[in-house]
Amino acid sequence: MTRWQIGLLGIFALCGLALNNPDQAAYENYAVEQVGHLARDQCNQAPGEFGIVLQGPCRAAIEAFKPQIRPLLAATTTRRNWILFSIYRSDISIPVLNFNGQVESIGIFNNFFTYKTP
Repeated sequence: MTRWQIGLLGIFALCGLALNNPDQAAYENYAVEQVGHLARDQCNQAPGEFGIVLQGPCRAAIEAFKPQIRPLLAATTTRRNWILFSIYRSDISIPVLNFNGQVESIGIFNNFFTYKTP
């Protein structure tokens, strides 16, 4: 393979990465599900017999609150677009679900990978 063929292949690879960089709306869909999973995990950590009784209402509260999470994410998320990938940082505070903290994810290849959660 000659140098120009390798260079052309590299350009196509970079264009493919840039075209598969997910947008803010895709991140919001992903993040709503992830926040729901993290909040459900907290429901499951309730201690003892009393915790078992609270798990059902806690999960119901999460499902009821899910539609309100998207606008919250839209307002608190910053996106750093590096053309080939994006870094998303969300400062989330949901007192009803006892969920506070910063979530950071990277978007690449039309997928998201969360590397920082509270």
